[in-house]
Amino acid sequence: MTPLSLSFGRKLLAAAMLLAFTVSAGCNGDKCYRAETSTLSKVTATARSTSSTLTQDYFVPNGDFECGLTPWTVEVPDAAASYFLGAPGHTTSNSFQVRFTPPTRGTQFGVSARIISAPVRVVPNVAYRLNFWTYFDNQNAGFIGVKFNGVARYTIDATDHGWGGDFTSNTVDYTPTNETVTITFEYLFVSTASLDRIDSVVFAPVQ
Repeated sequence: MTPLSLSFGRKLLAAAMLLAFTVSAGCNGDKCYRAETSTLSKVTATARSTSSTLTQDYFVPNGDFECGLTPWTVEVPDAAASYFLGAPGHTTSNSFQVRFTPPTRGTQFGVSARIISAPVRVVPNVAYRLNFWTYFDNQNAGFIGVKFNGVARYTIDATDHGWGGDFTSNTVDYTPTNETVTITFEYLFVSTASLDRIDSVVFAPVQ
């Protein structure tokens, strides 16, 4: 078992919270720190609205897609869309990618594909921040929507940051009211052949 570097952990610490994190070897060496097979230590925090202490996890499991797709769930209602893991990633080898080949053939409420995280344990009524990186290969590549526990919260359009063929960072603030959060990314396309990517998904308390 190899401890995650302290310098990385500090970036994700919330005030008065302590992170202790260990990694299970076997999936691309040190890149599997967000994998389902990793051992996530529990962070004890004091909820701001009460004096009780609760336990939470810190990361979206396999948020950098370096350990396959487990434990993510992928749904593809549109036969014009296909998904895969591959290069380039934001900072590692892989990203989650959806290729759209028009015309559309059966979207679900406009959604061609979606990927759903495993539930992440959180402290209710504490502010969290989702950070993730997106890549659009052309300015007509549609957009990606974000849902927390099935409720739409954020959209990023191909032109919001300048599509430019580069990964760009996105942040979404969210204060959960439940003890678990499930994060969904939905891919919605228009009429242009496109390739959209997401990577480096992190969900942590706001510092």
